[in-house]
Amino acid sequence: MSMSTVSAPSPSTATSLMLCENWLRNAFPSELHTVRTRSASDSQPAAVIVERANPTCDTERVPLLVVEISDAPIEEYPADEANRYAAAGVRDYWVVEVAARRLHIFRDPRPDGEAKHGYRYHHIRAYSTHSLVAPLAAELHLAQVVNLLPW
Repeated sequence: MSMSTVSAPSPSTATSLMLCENWLRNAFPSELHTVRTRSASDSQPAAVIVERANPTCDTERVPLLVVEISDAPIEEYPADEANRYAAAGVRDYWVVEVAARRLHIFRDPRPDGEAKHGYRYHHIRAYSTHSLVAPLAAELHLAQVVNLLPW
């Protein structure tokens, strides 16, 4: 009998996940937000997800920010994943590309009839290690990309 196994994240992925989580816990006050991690699985990479602490309506249940940590190069990363988040209404979606030491930020989800899930991000940008970035929902909490990556 064969069983599906989830491989443990690489040490660099685990470190990047911890660094992102620590930074986001400081950027988003716990009385207003929930910052949680998602372990990697066969279908999804590890991630840090920021949500409102006590959503009062469906639109407030959509994560404010999803930061995925990927060992795979962004060229191998499925565009499907980004389109799924765009369709869900996630305005701020990030992918930390650990091996290449880059951060990709996806913003401005809009309807797109050609995208698999009917939506696509229209603002996509890659940031190098020395770039400063901030979440849309916490614009004053800047981080240098290098501080989200392992050494």
